[in-house]
Amino acid sequence: MEFKELLTAFAAKYGIEGLNDVDGVAMLKADDISVELLEDQQTRSVLACAEIGFPPPDADGAFGAMMLQANFLLRGTEGATLCQNPETGAYALVRPFPLALTDVESLGAGIESLVNQTENWRKALVGLRVAEDASSKGLGTDVSHHDMIANGFFHV
Repeated sequence: MEFKELLTAFAAKYGIEGLNDVDGVAMLKADDISVELLEDQQTRSVLACAEIGFPPPDADGAFGAMMLQANFLLRGTEGATLCQNPETGAYALVRPFPLALTDVESLGAGIESLVNQTENWRKALVGLRVAEDASSKGLGTDVSHHDMIANGFFHV
């Protein structure tokens, strides 16, 4: 299936109006998360991308460690890759869907998974902000990124 055909069938199945491809890019919104669908002609894939946000400056190292551990065998991302957008500096999740292997149902399930993972990673950023705020006030924190992983917040 080609990119435009897949988008058309996806929009029809899920009742999404206005999911149009403009120069190989389409945008949809799930809850408060925007998912960008990009056609990657080189790999003949659809890339689904959702922005996580920006970690607090002092937590960048801790967040980077969490990202690397979650990317290990894609266990903490359900098949997506955690990365940083070079243009904006925002952290994001990107998940590829090879066109030859992707149908409407698998794209829908993959986008749902991407949205769920994005919500989890946004919660992690909130946790880092709370920890940074507590630390700056001399209160300390009981939760580290290792604790988040060990307690199943991320499945690594």
